[in-house]
Amino acid sequence: MERAFRFGRGMDPVDDPKGYYRALGVGRDATAEELKAAFRERAKLWHPDHGGPEADEERFRHLVEAYEVLRDPLRRRAYDESAFRTARERAEHKVGGAARARPAGRSPRLTPRRGGWSFGAVLTAAALALVAVGALALWWSAERQLVLANAQIEDLSLRLSEALAAQADTRTRYRASTVAGLDQALLAGRSGGGFLFAGEVAFPPGGTELDEEGARQLEQAVLGLAEAVRKVPNDRDWLILVESFAATAASADGLDVAAWEKALLRMAVVVDTLARQGLPAERLAGRFQAGMAPPDQRSGEGRIVEIKLVCCFRSE
Repeated sequence: MERAFRFGRGMDPVDDPKGYYRALGVGRDATAEELKAAFRERAKLWHPDHGGPEADEERFRHLVEAYEVLRDPLRRRAYDESAFRTARERAEHKVGGAARARPAGRSPRLTPRRGGWSFGAVLTAAALALVAVGALALWWSAERQLVLANAQIEDLSLRLSEALAAQADTRTRYRASTVAGLDQALLAGRSGGGFLFAGEVAFPPGGTELDEEGARQLEQAVLGLAEAVRKVPNDRDWLILVESFAATAASADGLDVAAWEKALLRMAVVVDTLARQGLPAERLAGRFQAGMAPPDQRSGEGRIVEIKLVCCFRSE
């Protein structure tokens, strides 16, 4: 038992410079499970708190140190490489001493013929080969994980792109069908068959608030809309369209923002009044056009806001 502890399965002490394998009583090829079992067995015997006949605090501390190093693959490999270096240095030292002890002109036994490899060179090459293999394995593992991660990212990106494209297509088709239905109703209204009600509200020149005449026009429009809504068939869709216009879309300096702002504010006043008068807010729609005003408003500043009950198109 004592010999197994000291040499660990007959291991040469040179291969175990700090005695870690000897402390655990295992060989260099011990698996992780064998290391764990050996540590538990000796910890029970040497733990200083157990107070048994073999309790030894110094030995137990060395056992813990050995186990911490050998159970870590990276630290274990570094420890084994240090053993290779120790063995190589001893071999080179012996070869050097033997060469000095021999008569001049005679070749040492450990040195091959000219052009061959020395024993130390073989050990060095073996150690470098092990390091290279380990580094290659780590690089291959990291490269493989990177490839898998990139593949997952590409797959997620593709799925996201497909989902966004499908969403955009759905929105486009919805808008197209809605606009087509509305345009169809507007065309019918212009030909005399689509508007159940049409009115307008005139704002004072340069103003965005209703004067007395404009308030009267809007009140009449609310009454006319309420009467027209009652005539809409139940299976038909309808909406109240409020339109405002800016005579021009741009000037020599660029966008004619001032004209846009007035037209939008006027439309907002009308929509707000209709909602407060009890007309269904979900049936109110606003449309603003710049540079595409009707012929009778192209020469002015777009003071007229039109109100139309658009009907009748089937809801999708």
